[in-house]
Amino acid sequence: MKTGKLYGIGIGPGDPELLTLKALRIIKEAEVIYVAASSKNNYSLAASVVKPHLPAGKELKMLSFPMTYERNELERAWRENAQKVAQELSKGKDVAFLTMGDPCFYSTFSYLARAVKELLPQVEFEIVPGVTAAQAAAARLKMALSEGDETVLFASGASGGKALREFASKVDTIVLYKVYRQAEDIYQALKENGLLEKTSGVSFCSTPKEKVFKNFPDLTRVKLPYFSLFIVGGKPLK
Repeated sequence: MKTGKLYGIGIGPGDPELLTLKALRIIKEAEVIYVAASSKNNYSLAASVVKPHLPAGKELKMLSFPMTYERNELERAWRENAQKVAQELSKGKDVAFLTMGDPCFYSTFSYLARAVKELLPQVEFEIVPGVTAAQAAAARLKMALSEGDETVLFASGASGGKALREFASKVDTIVLYKVYRQAEDIYQALKENGLLEKTSGVSFCSTPKEKVFKNFPDLTRVKLPYFSLFIVGGKPLK
């Protein structure tokens, strides 16, 4: 039996209207659809985004991933979930894995795809790009991320303010993902570089829970959620 095809589908930042036409078509055609969910509460933002578009009777299957940077725990989750996906692919079924934003950009899909490829070296997979959180946040904040020959750095905040301290003076704009756990050190790095007033952000961008930050917030009053992104610099459109 021919192995099914694996699709990594970017479903955008959270607004169901920001899915691409191609993403919608494959979601409707795929025989099995998986979404990532937190192993703590089984919640999946991706599921809430696509549900308005699902044909009647089409089921979303959850793959649990721990919210941790502990490598051994993550690798165990990738292997276990890859086995579930590989089982469906081995039956000849086309499988779609839905990811927030874009599958090539800080996405679980890249790890899952490699693990599936180890189990099924012959599997064919396709990546369907989606609107990133950076694009959506810039649009919501009504700013240009870059103009002319300006440079933009996309960085993870998982290491705190490291990227800011190293690159703030070398690039025009920095987009910070994964801010929530190391927010205090990021705040300090922004302060050290005089960038607090030049920083704005959005949490849960384009969803009903969206919150806009005109500056980096006072962390004694605000606890940033996982889906928070900050832009250091950028050009407001006035």
